[in-house]
Amino acid sequence: MGDRVTSPINQTNDNVQKKQLLSLRMSAMNSLAMREHSIDEIKQKLEQKFTSKQGYFAHLEQLIEQVLEQLIDDNLLNEARFTHCFVRSRVNKGSGPVKIRHELIQRGISNDLINECLDMSYHFWQPHIKRVREKRFGSQQPNDYKEQSRQARFLYQRGFNGELIHQFFNDISTE
Repeated sequence: MGDRVTSPINQTNDNVQKKQLLSLRMSAMNSLAMREHSIDEIKQKLEQKFTSKQGYFAHLEQLIEQVLEQLIDDNLLNEARFTHCFVRSRVNKGSGPVKIRHELIQRGISNDLINECLDMSYHFWQPHIKRVREKRFGSQQPNDYKEQSRQARFLYQRGFNGELIHQFFNDISTE
């Protein structure tokens, strides 16, 4: 009496759902194999890829949420790891903290995690801002206010805030 009899219709639905979950998971894992992604990025990619197949994927949003939970549980999708990698990548490209913060917010990363990963100390950013400026303008210091303003605009566009730029130019003028 305790045996549950499953109808062929339920078995078919279970098989279809398993195939759908596997298809979503494989697509997410293919993206993750290329680089780290935030949860929001993977979710958007899956929605874009499978929305056109909505007739086949009956409950797409629920299936995506289920796949995301599995990927997080398996530690294949990890926001902290993504954030650390992203920050390192952007620093290596010469971006400043303002630009990096903005890009992380666009990718759905929480402010707490951003604050944890972005070292906002003077001792980290001053050598970085110096490297970025020297890569673009060389090691010679600006000789007038107009040139300093031009270099400051460049640094601002790279994502350094006014305080860091001001401190940097004050430091080099006292050298």
